[in-house]
Amino acid sequence: MFKIKITNRWIVVIGAVLIQLALGTIYSWGVLTPYFTSYLQAFNANIRYEHTQYIFAVGLFAFAVTMIFSGKLQQKYGPMLIGLVGAVLMSLGVILTIFMKTFAGAFISYGVLFGIGIGFGYVCPIACAAKWFPDKKGLINGIAVAGFGAGAFIFNLIIKAFINPSNLQPTFFNLIDEKLYFNNPAIIARVPWVFLLIGLIYLVMTAGGSLLLQNPPEGYLPEGYTPPVVKTVDGLTVETEFTRAETIKKPQFWMLWGMFILTAAAGLFTIGNYKVFGQTSTLGGIADKESFLVLIGSIAALFNGLGRVAWGFLADKIGYKKTMYAMFGTQAVLMILLPFVGGSATLFFIVVNLIYFCFGGNFSLYPTATADTFGVKNLGPNYGIVFTAYGIAGISGALLATALRASIGFLGVFIIMGVFSMGAIVMAYFLRPPKHD
Repeated sequence: MFKIKITNRWIVVIGAVLIQLALGTIYSWGVLTPYFTSYLQAFNANIRYEHTQYIFAVGLFAFAVTMIFSGKLQQKYGPMLIGLVGAVLMSLGVILTIFMKTFAGAFISYGVLFGIGIGFGYVCPIACAAKWFPDKKGLINGIAVAGFGAGAFIFNLIIKAFINPSNLQPTFFNLIDEKLYFNNPAIIARVPWVFLLIGLIYLVMTAGGSLLLQNPPEGYLPEGYTPPVVKTVDGLTVETEFTRAETIKKPQFWMLWGMFILTAAAGLFTIGNYKVFGQTSTLGGIADKESFLVLIGSIAALFNGLGRVAWGFLADKIGYKKTMYAMFGTQAVLMILLPFVGGSATLFFIVVNLIYFCFGGNFSLYPTATADTFGVKNLGPNYGIVFTAYGIAGISGALLATALRASIGFLGVFIIMGVFSMGAIVMAYFLRPPKHD
């Protein structure tokens, strides 16, 4: 297969960011769903936001489940080949959505197939970059996945400009769920074609980035870097390299997995529901809520990406556990605060963006914690299995939105999410390096 000779390890980072910018557009769902749900209503009047939330949720779940296999596959066949497989599957799922006029069809194309493609592509740049940068694990993990958070900033604006260039507001009040939808014929006609546009862009970015992913030579160490001394627990030497089979038998794995579910669920619920929550809030009397909420989603995507770099950098300085305490605690406070700031556009803007900032930290802290706990050699397969927690978090967020919001409202659900983050702090406190049997 064609290969580009890597003479500078930062070239791999460029490829990683290109891929992640495209993969991260799964977070554009909050901007896309009002248009796409309105489009599906033209064919089935009973479709509601609560239904299409499951497209987002199954995409996250398929993404996470695929990581179980893609981590092993990229280790066997190399990150370039598996990255290219992900590029094709992801783009195919998006483009096929042009033809979907039912919830079931979109569930398969923009949910399952799109999510599987992301799952193949996501782990490749993380595992590859970690091998090139053992001296900067937290920072490089953050940069490598920063695009995943920031990609939605770019594509939120593209989606909005393509579908709704005149900035029309939703006007159709559906009595079934008492929420506003779009029924403008021009907007409805443009919805399916946005999938062709973004699907082709995704293909170019992910395929191009994958061609830059190549593992370093066996035993590679950066110039001037000395590997840290072997860890000890209670004065005993601890082996830091664990296979996946060994990893899943350790309580430390299940603690990381549980923490990931608790902390990711909060961010995913906010991403999927901030726009609907904002539409039902006063937001300080802002008349053009549509543009304001799209702007929040775009700026928040940048905060998501920035959080991945910032929390990863902090983990390199003070350790991932102390960084987890800070991030989880901040997120807990913000989640509980969010339902109380819907009357102020300024406070709503600040709190949502800071939640995205904390949410982004998950994707630099958990791979760093996985590498520090179970070793870099098998980071791909090990983080692939840890990452299944993200899929569980996505499904949990959708179920909570559907099952609990009607009975306890946004206030109750956001408070529950804050408590989840507090629980993760307790679990992080008890996390210790594992021993080999």
